[in-house]
Amino acid sequence: MNLRLVHAFLILMSAALAVVFGIWCLGVYGRGEGVGSLLAAIASFAVSFGLLAYDSWFLRTTRTLR
Repeated sequence: MNLRLVHAFLILMSAALAVVFGIWCLGVYGRGEGVGSLLAAIASFAVSFGLLAYDSWFLRTTRTLR
C-alpha cells in the first residue's frame, strides 16, 4: 500500500468519523440539550462533505503518480 492510498484511506476514515460525530450530536440535540449540538451536527456533516470532496480531488490529481 503506497502513501497515496494511505492518505486517501485516512481522509475517508476522517469523513466517516465526522458523520458518526454528527449523528451523535443529533442524538444529544434530540434529548433537548440545546441548539449548540444541532450546530455542531451541521458543521460535522459539512466537514464530512468537504473531506469527501477533498479525497475525490486528491485521488484525481494524484492518479498519475506512482
